[in-house]
Amino acid sequence: MNDADLQPLSFAVSTDAWVARQQLPAETSQVTYQSVGHMLCVCSSFDQAESFLSDSGRSNLTVCVIDAEVKSIQKQLLEQGIAVFTVPALALNGHLGAFKALALDDAKELDLAVSVFRESGAFDTVLDCSSVPLIDVALKPFGYTHCSESDDIEPAFAELAAFVGEFDKPKYFDYDVSVCAHSRSELNGCNRCMDVCATGAIRHDGDGIVVDPYLCQGCGTCATVCPSGAMSYAYPRPSNAIERSREMLMGTEVDTLLLFSEKNQSIVNDITLPHTVHALLVEEVTAYGLDYWLSLLAGHVQRLIVLVSGTSLEIDALTHQQSLLHHLLKGLNIDEPCLHLLPVDSAHQWDTLPKPVAALNTLPASTHSTHNNKRQTIRLALDAMAESLVDTSTQSLNVTPLPENALFGRLSVNTDACTLCMACVSTCPAQALQDGQDTPALKFIESNCVQCGLCTQACPESALSLQPQYRWDSVAARQIETLHEDEPFHCIRCHTPFATSGVISAMAARLGEHWMFQDDKAMNRLKMCGDCRVKDIFQQDAAGIQTHKDTV
Repeated sequence: MNDADLQPLSFAVSTDAWVARQQLPAETSQVTYQSVGHMLCVCSSFDQAESFLSDSGRSNLTVCVIDAEVKSIQKQLLEQGIAVFTVPALALNGHLGAFKALALDDAKELDLAVSVFRESGAFDTVLDCSSVPLIDVALKPFGYTHCSESDDIEPAFAELAAFVGEFDKPKYFDYDVSVCAHSRSELNGCNRCMDVCATGAIRHDGDGIVVDPYLCQGCGTCATVCPSGAMSYAYPRPSNAIERSREMLMGTEVDTLLLFSEKNQSIVNDITLPHTVHALLVEEVTAYGLDYWLSLLAGHVQRLIVLVSGTSLEIDALTHQQSLLHHLLKGLNIDEPCLHLLPVDSAHQWDTLPKPVAALNTLPASTHSTHNNKRQTIRLALDAMAESLVDTSTQSLNVTPLPENALFGRLSVNTDACTLCMACVSTCPAQALQDGQDTPALKFIESNCVQCGLCTQACPESALSLQPQYRWDSVAARQIETLHEDEPFHCIRCHTPFATSGVISAMAARLGEHWMFQDDKAMNRLKMCGDCRVKDIFQQDAAGIQTHKDTV
């Protein structure tokens, strides 16, 4: 399926049916859209605009013609009360009930909704017939439809005209800014949620991100790729989804779980499945990632099939998560694939996929708790699987290398370059890096590292590099280890420790050729603390320091 063929998710007047279907303990918060049905029709020519105006029964609309050849914004009011604008360019953003349209020319910009005296200051719906969509995202916002010149616009017009009233949908996500690894100190870290969002609902906001709940359509891909768990799916929450699936599978002979979303219900209905394969309807398959997959593979099923249809962003994200899963399981001597992404076009060929992984059939059903903590859930599931699959008397589990953009890993430190300035510690959002407190040292907790890369950007010496991997010993992964340490350097006058030996050596090497440091007095001041340096200047150089080189 091409991105252009995608349609926005549908509305429901009430979410009660969804709550019942997902067996949720409590309904999540809701997002309400309000619309009185005033439509903005964007055209690429006057002939196209006339087709909208030919129906005398149409009145609750505004027409805008984009013509790059006009020099200024033009407006006319027709007898039936319809405003028609001709503009050189148009900027559009928003959602159902709140679309903002700014007409642009060389002299000014004009808010079209304000110009036609819309009480809300916005348009409710938009029918975009311009040659290029004015809202360029893979999944368009509710209330917006783009039609090419060859499309029949009447069905689209009728569909948008029906959006009158109040419409509710769930708020699909939970976000915890305290563990978000997006940014620190104006440095850019993890952008994975922003990169995969098909609606453009996620944007930068200080040290974190902000999600527009009106643009979010609940695909859940952001939660699936989030390495820290800052972004999580809320409809249902991960712990609810895992527990529901465990209870459903308890006491059955099911060895394969097929996940599909409601839009593919008819396709699944046409497939004949044996009693060992259970088809599970979920809100969005893209919202189910490593934590869910591993929890189910830990003694509940031996194969997972995900029926996929969606944007290329979503499918690419699932493919990367699938790769992470298979790399992790290779560390447990499972080389056969146990998760399969099955395109809807090939749904009837599901029985040609590799068989369930026999080694997983020996696992006892794990009942580890999740507490909606993604990283903890993954580690507990892997611990449970390793306990049964690996004979530690004959095989030593150490680390498993992972592909780039993994959510586990460690840091490599070039100890010759590192000066222990602690810039990395101050930017680490996961408390994976710590200082040595009373001693010059860089400490590290591997289980906390989310591989966001903020530390590598903060390091002025480029001494750090990411090393994606998974350490199987959970106790060792949680221990504090020393990556680098150095002797404290004491002031040569008062003997107070104020820096590390590495820092002083680096400064002396870099400044040794500078004309201001060609005598012993200047070089010695590099080895003094701030107070002693000032005292030495006034005691030794009554005339002060020459800061401009004498060129005479």
